[in-house]
Amino acid sequence: MEKVDPGKLRDIDVYFAEPSEQLRAGFRFAMHSYGIRHEHIYATIGDLIAAVKASPPDLVIVDADLGPTASEMVRDIRHSKLGRNPFVMISMMVDAKIEGAAKLAILAGADDVLLKPVAPGTLLDRIVFLAQHRLPFIATSDYLGPERRRSGNARPSKIKHINVVNTLKDKIEGHHFRMVELDRAVKSSLDDMMAARLDSNALKLSAVCALVLKCYEEKRVDKTVEDQLGILVEVLQDAARTALTLNDPDLSQICVRLASQVHETALNYEAPTSTQLSALQKLASAFDLAKSAKQDPTPPAAH
Repeated sequence: MEKVDPGKLRDIDVYFAEPSEQLRAGFRFAMHSYGIRHEHIYATIGDLIAAVKASPPDLVIVDADLGPTASEMVRDIRHSKLGRNPFVMISMMVDAKIEGAAKLAILAGADDVLLKPVAPGTLLDRIVFLAQHRLPFIATSDYLGPERRRSGNARPSKIKHINVVNTLKDKIEGHHFRMVELDRAVKSSLDDMMAARLDSNALKLSAVCALVLKCYEEKRVDKTVEDQLGILVEVLQDAARTALTLNDPDLSQICVRLASQVHETALNYEAPTSTQLSALQKLASAFDLAKSAKQDPTPPAAH
């Protein structure tokens, strides 16, 4: 693994949260040995959350042993509910003996998840490497974070990949953001992510609609159909919120209206009307048309 000149790490801002006083001391020593001088170390998740609210770091390292709130904090950062930069590098340490801990950290959107015990030097080497080889981000209706599907996967993803702002890498390379520049870079990455999220919504709508319509065609109408219709409503509601984030109230209203129509169908899922079935058949294309009309407006005709 490539090494980085300690002088290049001097200015990075690291927030580290760990319940063990001994481990906090060990990591502080390790960070100093790596040339890091702007480390902020916390014993509770509450203190870490307060720090993230107050000022954006370049790197967050958090031990999942601080409790379920640790993963919730990571998810809130990624979804712009906490802090100024949803794309801050985040590394989580989890206990291998706790079932599901690693999956929870991954689904929250952490850049890296390491099984404890973790040697401080190993962790810092890995973080520096990942900063320079960061995975692209993806956005779906229920996830925002690094794309973990391997490029050689037998079922490649159609979800758009976004290279997001990475202040840790920038500082290692000698580039420093002023706050106004950070806000501008974050907004640019966030707009790209939200546009990609709408594309992801479209893919999910198409897949779920096809599944529901097949059930009706084959007369396999059971609770699964009701559940799938509920998923359609949730995806459309997410698309409505995403459109508002992109300052597109018209598209948001269209999504709200489509969600209401699907909800009505769900209430009558065992015996939908022909009109309701027809609306389901056209749902994905209606959403695509509305989205495309907003993203790629037709230029005015020449006179």
